[in-house]
Amino acid sequence: MSKREAVIVGVADLPLKDGKVAVPMSVLQAQALCARDALADAGIPMHAVDGLLTAGMWGVPGPGQLATVTLSEYLGIAPRFVDGTNIGGSAFEAHVAHAATAIEAGRCEVALITYGSLQRSEASRNLAGRPSVLTMQYETPWGMPTPVGGYALAAMRHMHEHGTTSAQLAEIAVATRKWAAMNPSATMRDPLSVDDVLASPMISDPLHLLDVCLVTDGGGAVVMTTAEHARAIGHRKPVHVRG
Repeated sequence: MSKREAVIVGVADLPLKDGKVAVPMSVLQAQALCARDALADAGIPMHAVDGLLTAGMWGVPGPGQLATVTLSEYLGIAPRFVDGTNIGGSAFEAHVAHAATAIEAGRCEVALITYGSLQRSEASRNLAGRPSVLTMQYETPWGMPTPVGGYALAAMRHMHEHGTTSAQLAEIAVATRKWAAMNPSATMRDPLSVDDVLASPMISDPLHLLDVCLVTDGGGAVVMTTAEHARAIGHRKPVHVRG
């Protein structure tokens, strides 16, 4: 029996204008649009999806508790493999790894990974902090802005242990902006220098305004299947998952 190898065969993201969706929609609609376009890119119909991976949907009270169930119903599919792992911004890299494992083990044939957020349109992310329960009892009462404050603490610790400087941290923002400049869909594409970053207002020491990620709407989808299936449907350039 030959090994089932997982490959990426379709991708799509949500079109934005100035960091917002062009027309009002829900996060379910945002994910459905991305799913439709990614599946079209892959040449695979929606009814063939038997694996669904998605993280919590910001800005939607209730459905975010059972994101995989809610989205499955919305898309009209009944996947036999689901994964709602949510580890923040890196959830979707984990989803690719989990989908690859599921595909290789035969738990599903076509995996759809999605996410959608309308946090800018809904102004659902602010500096007010979160309820002071569980671990937040040590942070919220003291006025630490979240989530940037957590990254600021990590950056400060890195500086303490390794002698990292603010200028070195600023190089991350500069490099990211260079990539954005090559993307016509990016929200901010103007040139950015280390001096620009260091001259921007301090948000949460040691992170300046231009160190911090943008708050935007957004969404995306990735379609994965086996290399054998990709060949069978005539997909020309599947992306092999190596890590």
